[in-house]
Amino acid sequence: MKTLIKALHFAAILLSGWLVMRSMSHLIRISEKRLRRFLLFFGCSILASMIIFIGDPFNILATTPVFLAIVLLTCEGSIWQRITIALMFSNTIFSFSALRDNYIHDLLFPPELYGVTVFISGDSPIIDLFSEVSVQHGYSVSSLTTLPFALVLYLCAKKFAPDKDYTLSDSMWRLLFLLTITPLGIVLAVVTLFRSGNFYIDIFVHREYGVLLLISLFAILSLLWCVTVLAKQRKLEQQNMFAETNRKYYEAMEQQHFEVRRLKHDLANHIQVLSALSEEKRAAYAEELSGNAAFSHSLSYCGDSTVNAVLTVKKSVMERCHIRVNMEIEIPAQLPYDKTDLCALYANALDNATEACMKLEEPQREICVKSKAGKGIFCLEVSNPDPDAGKSGSVNQTKKRAGSLSEKRSKHSPLLPTSKPDKPNHGFGLQSIQEIVKRYHGRLEVKTESGMFDVFLYLPLPEYPMKS
Repeated sequence: MKTLIKALHFAAILLSGWLVMRSMSHLIRISEKRLRRFLLFFGCSILASMIIFIGDPFNILATTPVFLAIVLLTCEGSIWQRITIALMFSNTIFSFSALRDNYIHDLLFPPELYGVTVFISGDSPIIDLFSEVSVQHGYSVSSLTTLPFALVLYLCAKKFAPDKDYTLSDSMWRLLFLLTITPLGIVLAVVTLFRSGNFYIDIFVHREYGVLLLISLFAILSLLWCVTVLAKQRKLEQQNMFAETNRKYYEAMEQQHFEVRRLKHDLANHIQVLSALSEEKRAAYAEELSGNAAFSHSLSYCGDSTVNAVLTVKKSVMERCHIRVNMEIEIPAQLPYDKTDLCALYANALDNATEACMKLEEPQREICVKSKAGKGIFCLEVSNPDPDAGKSGSVNQTKKRAGSLSEKRSKHSPLLPTSKPDKPNHGFGLQSIQEIVKRYHGRLEVKTESGMFDVFLYLPLPEYPMKS
């Protein structure tokens, strides 16, 4: 029986540690290296197994800095994020463990159950140490209650956690750190400042400690919830910012497109003016007109007017920058997406490619644009030479992949977690593209291969007319 209890106790510790680590993974990115992940699992297991007696400061004071160091070594993110998450989870487990070992244990296994003699000497209760072995078995059984607590913590983190690519500023993390200090200080004060000459307390006499531990546990769980709320709020702010930027971008593009159409419409008037001018003035006037983008570029790339407007303007810009442009556009009809979103997808992708090409010599400047719509999918691919290809040794390998939805949000579209390529000339534009792709339940892939930087995306395209 004792062996079975010990085996269950050990298994519960390992499983609880794994659940705590999985809970943390929803709020902070864990290193992909196996050794570091194992180290974090070990730290979480130690955290879950630690016995916290009120009046015994050694365990909590020794475990806290060790677990903090492990999180700093094994997790990614800013220093304030790692410190705050480490203290939040350690305080959560410590609060529960203190309740478990000092209150839950004595409620489930009263000292009289083991024949323990408890008597009062002055103001301090004393336990008969001859029954220590029996009591330890009671603590082994009561420690099994950590497993359901860790399971509930994991399920809540999985259900309510923000997207894996969420970001909070350092100022927010510093604020959360300061708010975390208060409940952590309550637990440390309760555990370390109690003095009785032994580790046994009467739960009916010292109820105030249990109340303080419950307050600390509730406060730290509330702060974990605050991380989710702040992350979602910041995401909404970013979406609004991108939407406003895209709207202004589209309005400017529409205005340019209108000017081009107006100039083409006035072509007849220009011809009349030419016929009335002298030979010398006619040549100068004709030369001026020939340099106008409205007369040198076609507006009919495809069946979508928004795509036509963007491609017309952007191709004019790229040609002025001496960039060769190859386009393969197969879009037979208007696309069923918001015009500002569609404008932002093409414009940001082409702007990024243009900025990258401007870092190269003229003979190397070339952009390839491929876009199709049909069979339930709209896709766009923009590729250009990578200006950093000769500077890094990572050519011919995929740099980053970004997907729109995680498995927890769409069982029918298991996509990779989102991330942003670490390229200064592709940063902000790709964030805007990524946000739009995610909103339409699509997929975005960004890679560097064979010296080319390639952006590929596709979006679902319901009930779209097929090309005849």
